[in-house]
Amino acid sequence: MTYTPTATTPRKIEKEVQQQAVLFEQQCRNIKNDRKVKFAELADEWLELEEDKGQLKTATLELYKGFRDRTYKCIGHLMIQKIRRKDIQNLVNTLAYGYDGRKKLREKSQKNYICFVSDVFNYAVVNELIEDSPCHRLDFIATPKKARQFYSLEEEIKLLSLLEERGAILTYRVCYLFLIMLGLRIGECLGIEWSDIDFTKGTVFIQRNSQYKNKSTGIYTTTPKTKSSVRCLTLPQEILDILPVLKAQQEDNRSKCGDLWINSDRLFCNDFGKPIHPNQPYNYLKRFCEREKIEFKALHSFRHSLVTNLIHSNVDVTTISNIVGHINGNVTLSVYAHEFKEATAFGCNVMSDLLNQQRNKCDKPA
Repeated sequence: MTYTPTATTPRKIEKEVQQQAVLFEQQCRNIKNDRKVKFAELADEWLELEEDKGQLKTATLELYKGFRDRTYKCIGHLMIQKIRRKDIQNLVNTLAYGYDGRKKLREKSQKNYICFVSDVFNYAVVNELIEDSPCHRLDFIATPKKARQFYSLEEEIKLLSLLEERGAILTYRVCYLFLIMLGLRIGECLGIEWSDIDFTKGTVFIQRNSQYKNKSTGIYTTTPKTKSSVRCLTLPQEILDILPVLKAQQEDNRSKCGDLWINSDRLFCNDFGKPIHPNQPYNYLKRFCEREKIEFKALHSFRHSLVTNLIHSNVDVTTISNIVGHINGNVTLSVYAHEFKEATAFGCNVMSDLLNQQRNKCDKPA
């Protein structure tokens, strides 16, 4: 190795040369892996390894498996050592504009694909197949965001009343109460067990996530979305009042089923004790709304409604973040930026209203 110092003083030159000597020695000691492998082959190897390790969440692993088709058509045939940033950017563009004849993906989905690709390249780096990952400084294609749907308080009250009047299945009614009043994600709600309920304190501990990805996974239980999603929430009295009714119904089903009963301990289970499919509450409510000729919105809309109402009730962002299980308040501010702006605009009129009220009091004759 030949090196020309850029420093000017002897002392700085000596220091600079010593630093370069250390770097050169490290490079010499680094044993190069000359294995030649295509991206698709290495990705399958990494996925198999991750499946054996069991550290990736089942949902993430199955999601990555689903990414293979479109990803492999773009870069799967390329040798891992030959792939450059432009090849990864071409993949992003293909996903965003549907150049492969498939569905155009939103920016979030584009990033999910690149997370998968990046993990494979990091695996290649660790195994010394390449020196660095090419998944840097990519240009993701921004897409228009869908308008967020939420229920008004009047719509929620009407829906709950109709469910009770029409004799809707109790399990689903209680499930919708949890979603409306606590803003839970559907997987968190369906993961609740009776042991998570503290009737003395009137609280529920959210610590599980019930999911279904495909037939190979079936219904499975995993951890909540983030560490902050593990939380303890206070139960409204309306929920505390109806839970004993649900418990009594399950005990009745247990006695009827006998040995056929599956002891899952879940709040939301079928007549045999098995955890209900995560799609069932959605499908049930959709059919119910169609029969009653009322507008149906996604179950996640209940979560949006809760946050929106809390914001306009002047609840601080940290409390809201803790209730819904966001990583921190910044996530809440980012996701619900529009709602916070509306609340801020409303707050600007508060002082004016207070002054006008005081003036009216002063103008009144004694």
